[in-house]
Amino acid sequence: METLLREIIEGVSNTYGEAFFNRITLQLHKVIGADYTFIARLDRQKYTSRTIALVAHGELADNFEYSLEHTPCANAADDSICCYPSGICEHYPDDQLLLDMKIEGYLGTPLHDSQGDVLGIIVALYEQPIRNEEQTLTLFKIFSGRIASEIERSEYADTLEERVKLRTQELQTALDNLNTAQEQLVESEKLAALGHLVAGVAHEVNTPLGVAITAHSHLQSAYHKLKQGFDNKTLSSQEMSHFLDTFAEGSAMIESNLERACELVRNFKKTAADQHSNDCEQIPLGDYYRQVASTLSPLLKKKKVQLEIHSVGDGLINTFPGAHAQILTNLVDNSVKHGFRERTEQDRNQITVTITPMDQNRFKVDYRDNGCGIEDGIQAKVFDPFFTTSRETGSTGLGLSIIYNLIKKRFGESLTLIPEPEGVHFEYVVSGCGCEGPAPP
Repeated sequence: METLLREIIEGVSNTYGEAFFNRITLQLHKVIGADYTFIARLDRQKYTSRTIALVAHGELADNFEYSLEHTPCANAADDSICCYPSGICEHYPDDQLLLDMKIEGYLGTPLHDSQGDVLGIIVALYEQPIRNEEQTLTLFKIFSGRIASEIERSEYADTLEERVKLRTQELQTALDNLNTAQEQLVESEKLAALGHLVAGVAHEVNTPLGVAITAHSHLQSAYHKLKQGFDNKTLSSQEMSHFLDTFAEGSAMIESNLERACELVRNFKKTAADQHSNDCEQIPLGDYYRQVASTLSPLLKKKKVQLEIHSVGDGLINTFPGAHAQILTNLVDNSVKHGFRERTEQDRNQITVTITPMDQNRFKVDYRDNGCGIEDGIQAKVFDPFFTTSRETGSTGLGLSIIYNLIKKRFGESLTLIPEPEGVHFEYVVSGCGCEGPAPP
């Protein structure tokens, strides 16, 4: 027996799954001298058994499924050792498979899972009467635990793979939903900022338009007086000279204020369009930042903030203008909302943006304000989505997160917070998009 055990164990060592079932069935088949040996998995609901390893006359054969009804395997499935050294067909005359195979001897034992339930059977079929059923039964008992464990392990591995696949799909779906929600929040935040900008620019445009309308009204009044004097033939050269001076002054005032209004609208339209465009263009970076800054004057006036843009050279770069517009708008909005939140009218609120060329088509941008700064304890969290110290005032905490991700996505760079004794200092690098974008008109 020891020699037989060693032979079987050596034959199946370091094998798992299908290879293990085939090898151990072959080894047992060889040792017990059966004509057919198989391991089968039970299906209680269908009341069937399906082989997972089958050896016929020393060769592996195709697996098959069969009904347990009217078979000796039903006894083994019911947790009974079933052994008929001879005359099996006489005991089970309705088992057509045994009759067709001309089986004489049958030995089957149950396989128990870790809970003690029968999950399968191991069977040996003989065309001649069994000579040594005790040895066969002993071997089946010895290896039944290992076989049952491998069935459980294999099925767990299969179900685990399915569960991992299903869980991965669920996580991916959740991630997609989260990304979609984040994109919607970002768009909502951008639209909200744009809405504030629209209201501010509308108010800002009203000032030059109001001056132009007032000047036009004054000119119209002077014209009526001139015409009345002309019609009455009482117009003097002094009155004519006064009207000409008034007209020159008024028309110049109308022209300059209308041009100011046009510039505000033009810059606003360009900035608003750029914020929703992914087109690459060649722009003078410093001039473009000044253009965007001109649309932010309503925002800056809330805290009487002076915004200065400094740049070296013409700063031409092939880039995404919309990204720069969003970055500067959000940084300025962040300073006004948080940096200058508790400042008085006597404080000199200042924002300085310095653009410095690094190498070809690559620039460093330093953004500074002289506000209250950021406390040491929260500096590591300022780029986290939804982190804010002003939620009670309606802040979503997405401003700096949007900027951080925008710089990373568009330029492959990062936004850095540099500690300063006063105010806030952000630094980031912008690089060209590698296209030959159209030059600005």
